[in-house]
Amino acid sequence: MQTKTPSSKKPSSFSKQSNSQSSRRAARKPYKRRALGKPTKHELSAGGIIYRKRNGQVEVFFIKDPYGRWTFPKGHQELGETLAETAVREIREETNLEGLRLVAPLGRTSFTFRRDGNVIEKTVYLFLFEAPLDAKEKFTGEGAIWEGAWMQVHKAFNASGYRNLDRLLGNAMRIITEKEGGMEKGKK
Repeated sequence: MQTKTPSSKKPSSFSKQSNSQSSRRAARKPYKRRALGKPTKHELSAGGIIYRKRNGQVEVFFIKDPYGRWTFPKGHQELGETLAETAVREIREETNLEGLRLVAPLGRTSFTFRRDGNVIEKTVYLFLFEAPLDAKEKFTGEGAIWEGAWMQVHKAFNASGYRNLDRLLGNAMRIITEKEGGMEKGKK
């Protein structure tokens, strides 16, 4: 079953994407925001886009959120934490990935949604992390996250379940390309 949320109309399931599916993504209609009203609460979160290079290919790690969409681990900042510390803690809590190396901050995205009759404005800061080759994910259900996958870099944009993350994913891809001297030949 596919799930839709107000922030995206993209299908939740990940499958192999054909060239026609990729071109449809580029040609889709602009997103129209629904008027939710003035925010009554603001939330701050941080998380990460995680990559590794395995067998000469770059892979990006995604989690499947409670709405069935592929996204990146993130969560609320706790008192006294820096945003980078929040990102590391949330990634560890949701995925059990350890030994991550902070590569660079990627920027932020904001969105508005309703919860319990309140209008919430949420700002999420993402950081780029490199995972060791032997990193093993394990899901405990923290944040209702039970599934994750390493996906080849050329499938990352099609896999991403939220368009507001595409700019940050693009930032990550540029940094990875510079760092790794190119990703996969012919598959940028």
